[in-house]
Amino acid sequence: MPGERITNKSETTTEKFIWLKATYHFHVFHYRMPETAAIAAVTSFVPSPLTVKMAMIASLFQLGDVNGAEIVAKNMHKIEVKIVPPKAALSFKAFLRYRSPPAVESEEKGLDETGSYYPSRPHMREYAIFQDGLEVYVKLPVNIADYGKRALKNIRYLGAKDSVVTCFELREEDNPPHDSQCVSKLDYGNPGIVVLLADFKQSIQIQNLEKLIPGKREEEMYEKLPYTIPGNVRTKGRAKIFIKR
Repeated sequence: MPGERITNKSETTTEKFIWLKATYHFHVFHYRMPETAAIAAVTSFVPSPLTVKMAMIASLFQLGDVNGAEIVAKNMHKIEVKIVPPKAALSFKAFLRYRSPPAVESEEKGLDETGSYYPSRPHMREYAIFQDGLEVYVKLPVNIADYGKRALKNIRYLGAKDSVVTCFELREEDNPPHDSQCVSKLDYGNPGIVVLLADFKQSIQIQNLEKLIPGKREEEMYEKLPYTIPGNVRTKGRAKIFIKR
């Protein structure tokens, strides 16, 4: 009609979102806190939001669902992750030796102290044992909820590859828990322990999955920020005990 304003559909359509809750059981947990040395890795007692998001994409790839992985990746700037730590956790240090096969195996290099031709590198890692499950809440667009559910249900590990997990529960949630119960960006009004974690920058939209491949990742896609975990840590010898507030 004359004088009638033609409204773009995108102006009147509000994208709908859904919260999913996944609860994971760990045998042991390890995630190296960013900026800590690889040979003396320090755990943060929780994975970073970036780790959860990357695990969702990896989960779909491992299931052979490349299309689903691409869809989730391209919507990553719309996805929000909240993590609720376990009620309690115990961390301990483990001494490991990594084997580095030489480019060309040769007896001329001689045996090392363990009787191997392959040079070994000592590493120290902090592992954690959780009292109960780790709760992960993910907010994502309703139209990709099925991909999100499939990804969260089939995540194999969170953190390092030896942080093997089993998803015990997956359900839809009306509302996530309050920030005071979750791992949240540092706010001096929220007490707790401070750790450094990583996430995608909200301004980043992933169009090419190759940029997520280790070795090809671009630093400007990520941010490393201090987060607060609601709880306290006590140290006994080389062990640390975390108690959620």
